Amino acid sequence: MDIHSLHVEHVVSLVLFTLLTFANSWHYKGMKGVNWFCGYSLFVLIGAIAVALRGHIPNSISILAGTIPVAVGYASLCLCLKDFFDRPTWHVYIHGTLLFLMTIAMVEYGVLHPDTARRLVVYSIILFFQQLYLAALLLQNRNPSLNIPAVCMLLMVCGLALSNLVRVIGVTLHGAPRDYLQAGPFLAWLVIINSCLQGGIMIAYVWMTAAMLRGKLEVQASTDPLTGALNRRGIELAAEQRILACRRDHQPLSAVVIDLDDFKHVNDTYGHHCGDATLIAVAACLQRGIRPRDILARIGGDEFAILLPNTPHNEALEITERLRTAVAATDIIYGQTRTRVTASFGLAQLETSEENWEQLFLNCDKILYDEKRSERHRNTTRTASAHTLEILPH
Repeated sequence: MDIHSLHVEHVVSLVLFTLLTFANSWHYKGMKGVNWFCGYSLFVLIGAIAVALRGHIPNSISILAGTIPVAVGYASLCLCLKDFFDRPTWHVYIHGTLLFLMTIAMVEYGVLHPDTARRLVVYSIILFFQQLYLAALLLQNRNPSLNIPAVCMLLMVCGLALSNLVRVIGVTLHGAPRDYLQAGPFLAWLVIINSCLQGGIMIAYVWMTAAMLRGKLEVQASTDPLTGALNRRGIELAAEQRILACRRDHQPLSAVVIDLDDFKHVNDTYGHHCGDATLIAVAACLQRGIRPRDILARIGGDEFAILLPNTPHNEALEITERLRTAVAATDIIYGQTRTRVTASFGLAQLETSEENWEQLFLNCDKILYDEKRSERHRNTTRTASAHTLEILPH
């Protein structure tokens, strides 16, 4: 098949992929990077159309419109990945410099002093560096939910970079025809490979946006929207993983269930907005008081739970007492109101190899309510409750 027909087929495939990316952009509007990726698809398509029209439009226009927009497209893909992975803005300046060099070279070897071989070599070298830099950006992905689609796009980008390197070597060694439409099978096969890889990039990005949305939905499904801590489902999933890890490593695991004392009186006296402020303040206090490996969750109402992996009972008891003191000393500020609350704690340790999170949680819950029922704690709670409902001086 002649190279002109291959470029026409390349245009047709890019039209279909571009429609896919625009539909994806509309579906995920508002997500970082989607509009920039549409720019990548559109500019690459413009470049392909200009090359396919070679012989029907002036050569100089076909050359400039068939090369510079492609470089602009890869710069747009860089902006897309920068937004997608929250990378610094300075990454774009490198592509801006490469785009400037591309423009100068294409004007020189495509318009002023036409030279197909030199033009192809410079064009391929600049695209090679653009694609190499995109590969470096993709390697900076730190989102586990994007690992597979990001690796797929990385392979496509590396494939494009390799094809450009092969084109540089091939043209340098064997030259290129003065009329690009007379190119032989070597350049024709590179058109086929590039067409497939560019389509692969677009599919990989659609996959990435779907994976990103799925990851966000999973986080929302396992997070308490008020406090930002995990919810009941989130800690159940986390506990299953930590229990398996602790058993595998023969490490102890403890858990704490926390219940605020007389929280209903806070809502009844100061209103539910003050109650929400109390929950937020207590959650922040608990989060500050635990270690990075520990896991905090709000499991419902005014009840919290903390998972303490690799923690024996005596160490967990020290953490619990420290948290009890910190919660009691925390000022809850809502408008002109400043209050304090106390909390009850139920601590238990994973004892048997058959015990699961549900059983461990029930043990914590039983100890918690045994503490609440004890005469000593009832007296403490009464004193604390009176203080809880007092407006503290500013």
